[in-house]
Parts: sequence; structure tokens; C-alpha cells
Amino acid sequence: MYKVLLADDEHLDLEGMRTFIPWSELGMEVVGAVSNGFSACELMERQSVDILVTDVNMPNMSGLELARRALDRKPDVRVVFVSGHQDFHFVKQALSLKACSYVLKPMDDEELVASLRQITLELEYEANRKRTEEQFLQMMQALGAQDGRESKDARDRLAEPEPSDPSDLRNMPGSSRLIKGIVATMQARLHENLTLKQIAQQFAFSPNYLGHLFKEETGQGFSEMLTELRMKRARELLRDPKVKIYEVAGQVGYRYMPYFSRQFKETFGMTPMEFRKRE
Repeated sequence: MYKVLLADDEHLDLEGMRTFIPWSELGMEVVGAVSNGFSACELMERQSVDILVTDVNMPNMSGLELARRALDRKPDVRVVFVSGHQDFHFVKQALSLKACSYVLKPMDDEELVASLRQITLELEYEANRKRTEEQFLQMMQALGAQDGRESKDARDRLAEPEPSDPSDLRNMPGSSRLIKGIVATMQARLHENLTLKQIAQQFAFSPNYLGHLFKEETGQGFSEMLTELRMKRARELLRDPKVKIYEVAGQVGYRYMPYFSRQFKETFGMTPMEFRKRE
């Protein structure tokens, strides 16, 4: 369960949050409910906290200062501010601290619950991402432990795309082994009717999240890169006159020849037949 710390100098609000929010249903556990920022800091020294829900206006140490200290201690802690003030000054400072939510008093329990549900999704996505990266690194290490040229070649294909491939990720900022592994999987499955949803399931992500991550890391959308990889492979296969054009189309995932020809022409400025004649 995710660990939650509540901080509010108003006793009724503090007890209300602790009592009426369905913490266990949200997959959360309240590890502390304190009335001031100093007590909150003392608790965070003893206990790891995933989510901080704090009033903005507290004496001696404001919720804003408490949030800064919490983020200094644990940069990935999620912060939800509650406040009786709709003052733009407070809202602006809360946004500068990347607060997940700013809930006005008197609190609507449903509004706070909705914010907490969203935080749960974000934390789960992050946990999935870390777990998948760890699994992929373990796979890479296992490949590295195998003997023989065949194992070495397989490892090289996973770790480094071919330099001539337009999807070469080594030159892309922020490229990761995870993304390289996904691209390697795409290259191995070009003959299939491959979708982002299938890849997302394989790597334990939601399609929307993986699509965003893929675009962020490579600068290309999933479909755009898949088409590019298919066209690159098709061009290589067409250089072998023994392979019929319809066989090339099938090997790169196209079942409808006119569509394959149109896509090839859009990419290279000529049809597969024209390309083969030039070769």
C-alpha cells in the first residue's frame, strides 16, 4: 500500500480526512496525521512517505514549506494541497512545486478521492516502468552470460540497432535500453499485424502511456516508426530477385498488395516493381 501523511492544523479537517476517505480501497495507508509541519518532518525522518496531503496555511511552518522539505527528501513524493484560500498567490506557489492537486475547503470528499485515484495511477505506471526496465536489464545480463557467437549476435541485435537503420536510437537524446528492446521486438515481428496495444501488453504498460514514452524517447510515434522499419526491411528483401513482391509484402506485415505498393511509393518515390527494375 502507498504510504500517506496528513498534515492540517484544523483538528476537525484532519480527523475528517483520516476517517471519511476510503484509504484502503484506494490502496493507501495513513501512516501519520499531524497538526503541524515540524511533526510531519519528524515523521518523514522515520517513515518513508509516498503521498503528502497538507493544508497550505499552518502556523510556524506552512504547508508550502513542508512540501519543499518533503520534495528535498524524496523528489518523487506526490503532494496534494488543501486550503480555505483561493488566493492566486498560493495556487501559483503550489503549481511551482508541481503539486498533484489543490483542493479547496470546505472539502468535497469526492474531489479529494478523485485526485488520490489519479495519483495511484501515476504511481502504478511508474512502478511498471521501473519493473519492466529491471526485467529487461536482467534479460540483457542473461544474454551476456551465454557463450558462443550466436548468443553474442543476438545480444548485439538487441543492444544496438544497425547503424544504417533510420531508427538508430544511439543518436537520439534520452534513448534507453527499454526503448531499444521495444524496437528490437518490433523488428522481429514485422511480419505480424503488430499494434501498440500488443507491445504495451508485452512490456506491461498501458498503450497510452507507452505511446507517450515512445514518442518522448525516439521523437517518432509508434506507427510512424513501425512503417519506417517495414519499408526499410522491404527494400532489403526486394534486392533479392528470388523473393516475389507479394512475398516481400507478407514478410513485412502487409496482406493487401495495393496498400503495400502505395506505402512503398510514398516512402521511396517509386513502386516495388520500379525499385526492383532499377536494382
